[in-house]
Amino acid sequence: MQARELIMDLTNEQGKGRESQVQPPAEVWEQFFGVRINSKIRPTLRLQNMAKKRADPEQRKVVQHHHNLTIEIADAKPPRPAILRMQRDGVNSFAYWVYRARAQQYRHCDWLLANVAEAPTKERRWIII
Repeated sequence: MQARELIMDLTNEQGKGRESQVQPPAEVWEQFFGVRINSKIRPTLRLQNMAKKRADPEQRKVVQHHHNLTIEIADAKPPRPAILRMQRDGVNSFAYWVYRARAQQYRHCDWLLANVAEAPTKERRWIII
């Protein structure tokens, strides 16, 4: 059975002006998205921003960036801190939410990440459910 939900800190790993380019850790690509880091096949993901349900879904190609893969997520721009929540709703199709520090959902996800996160370092916390 494939994992259905991802909760992950958003960081500024791509630098100023490119904050919407998200680089999940290799484990997240493989365990949640089902994409192997060293594969030459890069899928296009359908991403629905649930804060803008009426907007057309984004079609985003997974691209290689140095040693990892990157995906553009429109609402992942600053401010930080922020948390990304993604929910699988089909093959290569995901609903997503970006929670900011003032939102109640942020506090709930932050608690989950602080208490259950699988991250080996403090750079980015994440959990796959």
